Amino acid sequence: MKPSFKLDEHPRRPRPLLSEPPVGYFDQLPMRVMARLPQAEAREAATGWGWLARLSPALRTGLASVAVLGGFAASFYLSGPQAAGPAGVAATSLDAVPRTELVGYLLTSGARVENSDLVVLTAADPNLTNGFLHASEAELTEALDAQPSEDLTYL
Repeated sequence: MKPSFKLDEHPRRPRPLLSEPPVGYFDQLPMRVMARLPQAEAREAATGWGWLARLSPALRTGLASVAVLGGFAASFYLSGPQAAGPAGVAATSLDAVPRTELVGYLLTSGARVENSDLVVLTAADPNLTNGFLHASEAELTEALDAQPSEDLTYL
């Protein structure tokens, strides 16, 4: 078991006395710091934005707002028509592929199509399956009965 630590039982090291600053050090310190800073004229000439500093704060805020809103408007304007262009090309190129070939690709390739993927499609367009799914009610019932189910609530 470790003994408890008490600070009063340990001797303190003697601290060295601090030396006094030179005479007039704190009187000269602000002037030394200000002398090291770059001059205001040099900063304005280097940045090239001196005209902006001469504007009133309200005008600068308005100019910044116009620049931000203009950027948003330009991005929406420039991204609008091109977003619809490539999607239309892809849809027309997929329409040219026969459905049997598409189904064969999805069944044989490494692409995994799950029921949840198909539910999204049929929810968007309920008549989507009318063109390629022809099954009688007896066939559907037989297919559903053949599915294994461990949960008795669905039976």
